[in-house]
Amino acid sequence: MSDRPAGRMPLTAHRNVGRWLSEILHASVRETGVSSRIEFVRRTLHGWVREEYSETELPTAVYRNLYFPAPDTAPLPAGSGKIETISECDRLKNLVRNVTDTLVENYPQGLESEALLIALDGAKLELARIRKDIEMYGDPRKK
Repeated sequence: MSDRPAGRMPLTAHRNVGRWLSEILHASVRETGVSSRIEFVRRTLHGWVREEYSETELPTAVYRNLYFPAPDTAPLPAGSGKIETISECDRLKNLVRNVTDTLVENYPQGLESEALLIALDGAKLELARIRKDIEMYGDPRKK
């Protein structure tokens, strides 16, 4: 049993967070400063949701798809996995903010949830660094 906050986040919130995390990961897979932090959050929440809900409440197929969707169930936009535009940085930063806000709204403050929030803050800082690089050096696709 993992260390997790008391209580449980609603399944709709888990579904949204899982979708946002998958989208962020897909867009940033070649940006390890972002993707490694997001992957930590995704794997942690994947473990927590199994402890929060019984198999009767959350069948295994549904459970797996919350944070690790099958390729045909969650089509993701085509992309290189490398963040190359300011607008992409801003879009991903908004998704990270959505995840953060949802976790803060649904889990009590404590050491368990704090680790996730720290990882998300780190992802936001990496996105800010990438954005600054693009501002300074331009769109890397045009070089």
